Order: sequence, then C-alpha cells, then structure tokens
Amino acid sequence: MHSYDAVIASVTPATPSIHVLQLKITDPGFRFLPGQWVDLSIALDGITHQAGYSVTTSPVHQGSIELAIKASSHHPVARWAHEQAAVGDRVRITQGQGPFVYLPEMSENVVLIGGGVGVTPLLSIFRHVRDARLPTRVHLLYSVSDSREILFHPELDAAPHTHPNLHVAITVTQPDSAWHGLTGRIDPVKLRTLEVPNDTLYYLCGPKGMVEDMSTLLHDMGVPMSRIIFEKWW
Repeated sequence: MHSYDAVIASVTPATPSIHVLQLKITDPGFRFLPGQWVDLSIALDGITHQAGYSVTTSPVHQGSIELAIKASSHHPVARWAHEQAAVGDRVRITQGQGPFVYLPEMSENVVLIGGGVGVTPLLSIFRHVRDARLPTRVHLLYSVSDSREILFHPELDAAPHTHPNLHVAITVTQPDSAWHGLTGRIDPVKLRTLEVPNDTLYYLCGPKGMVEDMSTLLHDMGVPMSRIIFEKWW
C-alpha cells in the first residue's frame, strides 16, 4: 500500500474526548472516496506506530484532510494525537481504503446512522453531498451519550438551512438539563419520521452492538439487507 507524506496544519480539541487533526498532503496522487479511511503512521522514539482513521472531509477539497481521533490511554497513536501532536509535525498516511463509500450513482436517497465517534465516515459522505452540491437527499441520524461529544455541532445545525436536501437529527442517550433536542436510542419511531422512499441506502457506523441492532431493526422494518451498508467500530 502506497503511503504519502503529510504535515499537521492544525490540532483542534473538537469535543472533550476528540481531537481533530488537519493534515496537508502536497502529493497530487493522494486519493480517497467519501466514507473511506486511511492508515496514519507516526514515529515515536524510533518506533513506527500505525492506526486507521476515517476521513471526515470531502474529496472535493484537495490537498488536505481531517481526522477526528478519540482519546485512548492504551493506544499510542491516539495518545500522541491528544498529548503530543503539534502543527508542523510530519506523518505518513495511506490512500483511502475500504468499501464503505458513497457515489452519486448508488442512490438519490441516503440515510446515515452513526453512533459516537463512528459518525466520522458519515460526515465525509454528508459533507461531500453538500460541498459537491449533489442532489442526493441525505438524512443524518446521529446518536451520542453526552451532548458535549457532538462533533461539528454548529456546522451540522447550519447545513439544512442552506441545503434543503440535507437533514440532521441528533439524539442524546444520557442528556443533561442543557440538552433540549431528541433523547434516547435510535428506534423505529425516529426512523419512521424520516419518511424516506424504498430505494434509500442506509449507512451504519458505530460500536459493534449498535450496528448489529440497527441492521436487525431496519430489516424488521422491511429494509432489504442489500440496501444496508455498515462498518463496525470496536
């Protein structure tokens, strides 16, 4: 697998547990599709460490990507991203990988169902439809346990106001008094309110149990498995 040089352009604490790294890639050969992931390689004390992370940005914007990395005390790359990564650091990344992708010819109607940091590849698809001005009708259904952990919350709130084909519903499973939106897990009631046609494609990404539960729920609601695309994070 070919890899590319990248330089950290910014490190942003996006939520209490997630840092977003913007990486500049000057090699014009670098490619990825909406929804794909890359391997990020770093060198620490002469040892190379590698981990896979979904790209959150759209391929429309060439020359840089963003990775949203959740903190982990036992994973060296995640720990580095939160404790040591700095603007100007050099890293290596692979080209985009994996079959979890969306292309316009696949469907004109898409539902993106994400749990926690598993929303990251779905954000790439969502942003691509927005930034490429595709006519695709997209519903993002995003579940988090804590409202402080919602990635890019202002951006997601704003998107439907300027792009009428984009829809966002965020639900919080352990809400505090400051949260006034949807609460509880994603269930048949929340899914039926989307009122999407039968040709809709469903993309699922999140913890293993959540993806399995959503697959079963959708199938029980009459969605054929051929229209369910999933990626499990664990």
